[in-house]
Amino acid sequence: MIVAAQEKEAARLPLESYLQGHSSGNGEFHQKAFFADARLLFVRDGKLAQRTSAEYIKGASGKSAEDEAKRKRWIEMLDVQGNAAIGKIILDYPNTYFVDYFALLKVGGEWKIVNKSFFASPRTNAAEKISFKMTDEEKRAVAVPLENYIKAHASGDGEFIRKAFHPEAKVMFSVDAKFNQWSTEEFAARFTGKPAADEAKRKRSFEIIDVAGNAAIAKVVLDYPSVKFTDYMTLLKIDGEWKIINKTFSSESKGTK
Repeated sequence: MIVAAQEKEAARLPLESYLQGHSSGNGEFHQKAFFADARLLFVRDGKLAQRTSAEYIKGASGKSAEDEAKRKRWIEMLDVQGNAAIGKIILDYPNTYFVDYFALLKVGGEWKIVNKSFFASPRTNAAEKISFKMTDEEKRAVAVPLENYIKAHASGDGEFIRKAFHPEAKVMFSVDAKFNQWSTEEFAARFTGKPAADEAKRKRSFEIIDVAGNAAIAKVVLDYPSVKFTDYMTLLKIDGEWKIINKTFSSESKGTK
């Protein structure tokens, strides 16, 4: 699927509103950026923590930070397919370096953030360069839930979904411009317990894995004979184990062959 430049620009709008919210302290910009049912999921003391978008918006200070002139922010990455997308924003502040990961959906003809996760790296020196280098062991650990996700599709066994996803994870998607979501259990229950009849013709791969500390995003492509799915995953390292905590997706029909 070729994504038009106009669609990519539309998907950037909520991320730009999010940046404006931070620079101004005005919660109205965050109100524009987030979908009403959006969640913010992150790790605190090794445990899953979460806030609603309403709670997050309510915390806006109403004014710019005193050190605003020293703060830098930018959109690092945006990947769009159909009515779903993932984004990455950097908040480079004197005392903390934040990596924010976003899942977005086009709902009612408008792009909105439906999930945010982040990692914060404290710093004592504003000039300190922050980088995220992973050991081979950690790279393998991040891939485990994604591999279990693919095994679920290959085998039809929903138990692999339960291994891959955190119990409080959501699958969020847009159908006919309307927002829908499933719980982990609802998603796992959709698996039949056996491989698809055309399993030999189905292909699956990772195209993006971006990791910062205990947070990550990934792109998984399910390329099937009649339909191609683009799955965007948000992951967190909870209790020392990586889990998928949000999935959004879009699908592209290949037509009858």
